[in-house]
Amino acid sequence: MDKLIISNFYNNILLGFHLVDDDCKMIYDFSESEVGNVYCGIVKDVTNNLSSAFVEFGEGKKGFVYLDDNSALKAGDKILVQIKADKMKTKDYLLTTKLSLPKEEREEVNRKFDHASPKSLLYKNDYMISICRRLCDSGCEIICDDIMVSQNLEGAKIQNLLYNSNSGISIENTYRLGKIIKDVLSKKVWMDSGAYLVIEHTEALTTIDVNSGKNTSKKDREENIKSINFEAAEFLIKHLILRNISGIIIVDFINMNEEYYDELLNYITDLSKTDYVQCNVVGFTKLGLLEITRKKNRKSLKETLSEVVND
Repeated sequence: MDKLIISNFYNNILLGFHLVDDDCKMIYDFSESEVGNVYCGIVKDVTNNLSSAFVEFGEGKKGFVYLDDNSALKAGDKILVQIKADKMKTKDYLLTTKLSLPKEEREEVNRKFDHASPKSLLYKNDYMISICRRLCDSGCEIICDDIMVSQNLEGAKIQNLLYNSNSGISIENTYRLGKIIKDVLSKKVWMDSGAYLVIEHTEALTTIDVNSGKNTSKKDREENIKSINFEAAEFLIKHLILRNISGIIIVDFINMNEEYYDELLNYITDLSKTDYVQCNVVGFTKLGLLEITRKKNRKSLKETLSEVVND
């Protein structure tokens, strides 16, 4: 059975670990987020050539929104906006005028907007509740070790189990959550075959290098290299999702016969369709490097946890 384990054991950051047969498929950051919140914003400036505007909302917050080409908005106008992505480093919040809300909520928000004071919050989204409700509806068991979190879920009519720590074994140790975090933040990712990936981040992009490592297979050499590269493709997509890596990603696979590259590209493209955000497999460059772009919707796990665990 799928399990979602919720705990703030790591630096008091509330995280949700989605386990399928004890394998972690996703780590949710349930710390404070503005994504999904709806505000009565005030247009600060309109950039006509880009069909966009800068909007102020809340307490000193600023965001950027794309407008319809026929928009007649001007500075000082009220605008109904929903936060699409949190503020990240030097980038302001990304906003949208296309509300993603249930019909009843959308109608309630639209009525509030007509009489709302400038910059006021009209709808607060609870990210943890929305994720837990979706997973619970799909049959996932939810377990947490904090009574306040459990009561919050109960209040939203989401069934959950409060972890019993009377045995003296923490939820972290029972589900090996510390090891999961160490593994997904390590530069080196070991694969089942004994080969490994090296994941490194720069300001401009993320590089991923495939190495044969401890692989001692007695297969034909070319077939073995192909096998390692296809295994690496699975671990690559898994860790893009787990770590929430975004932007430009460059992957250096082990050189193999030319005939296998199209097959590998198709395989990775199929795997990328399991991603919950837009992941575009661009293709191999002339140097044989694979280029991928992945849309950023939240902070990476590395940014959230604010430190890198060494190998």
